[in-house]
Amino acid sequence: MKKISILLLTVILALYMAKLFGQGHQDEVEFIDEIAPIAVALNKQDQEILPSVIIAQAILESNYGKSELAVNANNLFGIKGRYHGKSIKMPTVEYEQNKSFTTEAEFRAYPDWKSALKDHRQLLLEGTSWNEQQYEEVLSASTYQEAAYALKKSNYSTDPLYPEKLIAIIEQYNLEKYDD
Repeated sequence: MKKISILLLTVILALYMAKLFGQGHQDEVEFIDEIAPIAVALNKQDQEILPSVIIAQAILESNYGKSELAVNANNLFGIKGRYHGKSIKMPTVEYEQNKSFTTEAEFRAYPDWKSALKDHRQLLLEGTSWNEQQYEEVLSASTYQEAAYALKKSNYSTDPLYPEKLIAIIEQYNLEKYDD
């Protein structure tokens, strides 16, 4: 009887763990399914920003829309500053000379994810206030690999492994299918 109880408990625990981990994957797929059509529609306007890269950035920067910044401010990309006067202060990990440190920064607060995606597109197209051509190499990239490395070169992220992380996400979820 004791062996049957242990076996039954093991099976129940295994089923629970399978459901728990399976749900996480389902949440990831649902996040992609929600933002991919927006990224594709924005790309159709000018064909300059590859949707696979936008989706991968949103995944990486927001942890599939689950980060505190994404939940509290709909900010999927970690874009700093204000959006229509709205922002939220939060801690952030930055890198300087390949060493990480934590600091507090003001991040844009959006009414919804679509606004975040549109603002991200505008940032890449128009550059920063101090350099309008900052993301020119990203816009001229013909592959997601080129775009990922161009984002790093243009100082979009201080993470030294940013391009490799984006490429791994794109390949893991076959996101290049959205670039056609």
